[in-house]
Amino acid sequence: MCWRFRQISDLAVSSAGHRAVPVALIAFVALWAAVGLSFSFPRQWFLLTNMLGTLIILFILLLLQHSQNRDMMALQTKLDELIRSSRAGNHWIAAEKKDADAIGGMRQQHHGQISAN
Repeated sequence: MCWRFRQISDLAVSSAGHRAVPVALIAFVALWAAVGLSFSFPRQWFLLTNMLGTLIILFILLLLQHSQNRDMMALQTKLDELIRSSRAGNHWIAAEKKDADAIGGMRQQHHGQISAN
């Protein structure tokens, strides 16, 4: 089930970023406005427009956030492996999981080592 969601999510994110999407959206909005004009824009028309717009934006936002989180986890894993395989200190591994004060202290220590050299 998880891999199926990942495939659907990847397909939706790559489709949403395709260059034909803005053209299709402009055509859809023009068609939507034309149909609305033919019905004199009843109150339900505006409610449906707002509801659909909000739901679509929320759906795309959640898909993009899922994709970005997965990409960041992969990037952090790659960086941890680079640190592990280099001469760098292993205390830098999983630094993103520490609190802000600990990260600030690590940065100060690192900057102190750079200025001493």
